[in-house]
Amino acid sequence: MGSTTPTASLPSASSPSLTLTLAHEDERPKTWSLTHPMWGPALSHSEYLAREHFMTTLPLAKDGGLTHWILTDTNSSSSSESNQRPILSSCETLRKHAVAARYDPSSDRVILTEGISHGIGSVFTDPQYRGKGYANRMMQELGKRLRTWQEEEQTTLFSVLYSDIGKSFYAKNGWKAFPSTHVSFKPIKSSFSSSSSSPPSSSQFSPATTPFPPNLSPISYHTLPPLCTLDTTHLLTQTLPTLARANPSKTHVALLPDLDCLLWHLLREDFMTQHIFQRTPSVRGAIYNGSPRPDKDKSANGQQQRVWAVWTRSYYRGLESESIEGNHMHILRFVMEGVEDLGDEKSLRKVTEDDPETEKYLVKAFRAILAVAQREAAEWRVQDVQMWNPSPLVSRLIEKAGIEGGYEMVERDMDSIPSLMWYGAEGMEGGRTEDVKWVANEKYGWC
Repeated sequence: MGSTTPTASLPSASSPSLTLTLAHEDERPKTWSLTHPMWGPALSHSEYLAREHFMTTLPLAKDGGLTHWILTDTNSSSSSESNQRPILSSCETLRKHAVAARYDPSSDRVILTEGISHGIGSVFTDPQYRGKGYANRMMQELGKRLRTWQEEEQTTLFSVLYSDIGKSFYAKNGWKAFPSTHVSFKPIKSSFSSSSSSPPSSSQFSPATTPFPPNLSPISYHTLPPLCTLDTTHLLTQTLPTLARANPSKTHVALLPDLDCLLWHLLREDFMTQHIFQRTPSVRGAIYNGSPRPDKDKSANGQQQRVWAVWTRSYYRGLESESIEGNHMHILRFVMEGVEDLGDEKSLRKVTEDDPETEKYLVKAFRAILAVAQREAAEWRVQDVQMWNPSPLVSRLIEKAGIEGGYEMVERDMDSIPSLMWYGAEGMEGGRTEDVKWVANEKYGWC
């Protein structure tokens, strides 16, 4: 990473000569090389560097969406030399669309502010510089810098990160830890799967050929855009305003699950699977089409009351060994159209006690969708299917669905801990992160 600075001459983490600044283009591959052993063992070193460069070209990253940061020493003798300044710690931020909603009792209206959030990832310190507090200093500087970073375009509402080192380090620097549970489902091989235990080759590996049952259809790149539009519109016009009125003491925030956000995950997956399997998936999720009362009604938008999920596969191991530990399929987003799931017990009772026909329908839909996910997980060599932070209603569906292979509820306390720092918005009182409720805290927000 840049020049190798003798550890005896390293400055204190509190030194005023340390500065947070943008990485030069030729410094990025150096930081990527150092992170390869930790985050890229499923790929060769050259493939990993190619992937990181590829990620800079995606829609979410273009036009300044992705920023590479480094902490360096301005007093270093090599700091003025191109490609030689010491990189004491580094990270990246990814700009995403975000929204905040809060009820104003004086005007009896919900203030809804659309803006941006910065997702922080790839926080890393070169091993030779560890133990000196540089990452801590970088995060202190970054938290302040992001408050106004790129604010000339839209209001910066908050920043998020997903800690892999527990909850305390980032919490002391201002990022509050939020719920970090998931449900883990086992992969299930279908009768169409190869019985071989060896890594799949292009001749034996064809998950797209498995037929879909009635009422169920796959999600692909072609079917995803209108789903994202409907989902984000409902979140903006229905879910967040309803939550804000129901709980006026909280500011409700969300990252928008728009098309660019989901494509970031899916195109990343394409790069990985192309290099590991020499092909890419065609099934990116599943839609269940139907109605609780097929002869009587339809959902409010005139369509069938669809239930759908979008997922992605992530790989931290290749196929050179039989172990698939660390490879997962993640449900990025789960949607029940026509059902207002506010993530509380009231939403659960509204369905289970007041509308048992809808509950039966949702259970059937969830079971069918998850069966496809489990089959895909088996075909694509992952350890499990994970669904983050299910609501009480979704937890009820899981409980009643009779999932093949069962399931496990997991409380994460060390890895992928969603954490948020609130910056505030005009017209919204209560500028503390403690006053924030994170809505739709699902895997699609991860970066």
